[in-house]
Amino acid sequence: MDVQIPIRFLIILAADGDNSEVRIARLAPAYYLFRDAPAEIVLATPSGGFPDLTSELRQSVHKEPTVGRFLTDRAARDDLADTLRLDQIVTEDFDAAFCIGLSGPLWSAEGVAATIRAFLTSGKPVAVIPGRRLDITPEGAAAGLLILGDCEASPLLSAHALLKVVLEGRKTVTSAG
Repeated sequence: MDVQIPIRFLIILAADGDNSEVRIARLAPAYYLFRDAPAEIVLATPSGGFPDLTSELRQSVHKEPTVGRFLTDRAARDDLADTLRLDQIVTEDFDAAFCIGLSGPLWSAEGVAATIRAFLTSGKPVAVIPGRRLDITPEGAAAGLLILGDCEASPLLSAHALLKVVLEGRKTVTSAG
């Protein structure tokens, strides 16, 4: 009997207080692309719990269909309300990571950057939709694949690329096995 292990994505919301670049409009396209794949999704923030997106949750008019879907989807809102802390993440439990809003040095040894580094060092792909001041000085993605995008379409395009890489990786492992 061939038992298929579900694909698991970690979505990191790199909220950094008042300057946070984490928005539902950046989260929703990737969230639903992964969920509809179907894949399991785990949301994480540096301190866990509910990221401060209260004003967005109260808005009723959104241009993007995925944002409207997110706002009316109880399971998605529950996922958002109960994020894990980054120190609770075990890299081996996931196929890839998707990060929204990271600011500062990408190769830092602390916080969100350290989690991204752990994924890349483990040979796992990561997509980053940066915040305002992402420092990507060259250091290398180790054995992993780093996808960076910083335009309005980047969340969905990066999520598509990440999903494709994971599916191709699984296909390669299956055919080699």
